[in-house]
Amino acid sequence: MGRTAGGRGRASAPCVAVRIAFDFSRATGHSFSSTRSFAPCLSELRDTPAVESSPARERWVIAVIIIALTLFCAAVEASQNYLGAINFGKPVPYTESIRRTLPSWVINAFLAPGVLYLARRFPLDRGRWPVVLPIHFLGAAAFAVAHLGGTALYYAVLDGALERVPAVLVKYLTIYFILDVLVYCGIVGASHAVRYYREAKAREVATARLQESLTQARLAALRGQLNPHFLFNTLNAITTMALKREHDNVVVTLGTLSELLRVSLDDRLPQEVALADELELLERYLEIQRIRFGDRLTVTRDVDDDTLDALVPIMILQPLAENAIVHGIAPVPGPGELRLRATRRNGTLVLEVTDTGPGFGTTVSAATPIREAVGARRAVENGKRPGGGIGLANTRARLAQLYGDQSSFEIGAAANGGARVTVMIPFRSASTAADATDLALEASVAP
Repeated sequence: MGRTAGGRGRASAPCVAVRIAFDFSRATGHSFSSTRSFAPCLSELRDTPAVESSPARERWVIAVIIIALTLFCAAVEASQNYLGAINFGKPVPYTESIRRTLPSWVINAFLAPGVLYLARRFPLDRGRWPVVLPIHFLGAAAFAVAHLGGTALYYAVLDGALERVPAVLVKYLTIYFILDVLVYCGIVGASHAVRYYREAKAREVATARLQESLTQARLAALRGQLNPHFLFNTLNAITTMALKREHDNVVVTLGTLSELLRVSLDDRLPQEVALADELELLERYLEIQRIRFGDRLTVTRDVDDDTLDALVPIMILQPLAENAIVHGIAPVPGPGELRLRATRRNGTLVLEVTDTGPGFGTTVSAATPIREAVGARRAVENGKRPGGGIGLANTRARLAQLYGDQSSFEIGAAANGGARVTVMIPFRSASTAADATDLALEASVAP
């Protein structure tokens, strides 16, 4: 006879980050050093229902596993007994072998939920061994007595000899007690293995969510730095027009600026948009610059049609165009040209912004640090434009956050003079990404 076993609405944006940090701390065993500053968010978290796995579904899964293991082990033992009987020259029908082995495993199956409860209620965690081990020793002894007692009673009923139950029980205890203790330990060990696996997965998910939250926060901060930088330059242009008494241009520029800021300051905007939308956003900025520079500024576009649907970081072109205008067009007397180019090279989207200004001093790749403002001014004094600033530095940082090593950012000299800024990112279609998102949403809500 073998032995084995078988709300209140949505959380606010700041509290989402606190929720993730809270989940991470709970999964890893860490705690906040101070919760006073998080009190409003923690209160909100308490009011927001948590998403948990269904207890009923989990119980069904456990029941199915126990039943499957019970049938498997009973079939293995019955087959072993059947073949053994044939070997010893005393063959018995296979059904008889099943009849004499299956009940023992069924008793194990009925006792397994109790063992699982003890394993969950008294886990073998560090620091709890002195309290938990005696409980499990008693649990193992009770499991062995209950299993062997039930088995002895079954065989006594089967053989019509109830008076022999105590003697058979003592016999089973002397032979199989240690085996049943090992079965109990196996069930407890399996329960702890599943628990540790779940905790590891929970820590992994919490870490990924925290990392994603931090990345989104960095991207939002970088994009937020672009807005005042762009606003400062545009207001300077408006001041210049006002001093020149160009009142009509001031009114038009303020209207365009208002519309541009309304879009660029919208926190609900995604991190990536289609290139066609990005070009439309850029056009509003260029309208302001055309009013400022008049015939001095010429904008040329060379955009392949198959790139218009490509996903690009929102406001990726505006700081590049602004850098070209401020450092390439404005300081040079006479007309200047700003050229925008977008093309697809295999699986890469290439965006290029060039101008006819003085150009950069040297070619700078993605691995080269951006120069500080003081060094930039010295470069201009020497007849060369700076190698970057807030706009280019933040653009490079955003690309690194969004795409990592899959992106490339280079600044250098254009083929026919002037400066060139080239951005290369993975080509992804906006419509394809939207379809994939819709399919994922449909799958998540499907019964």
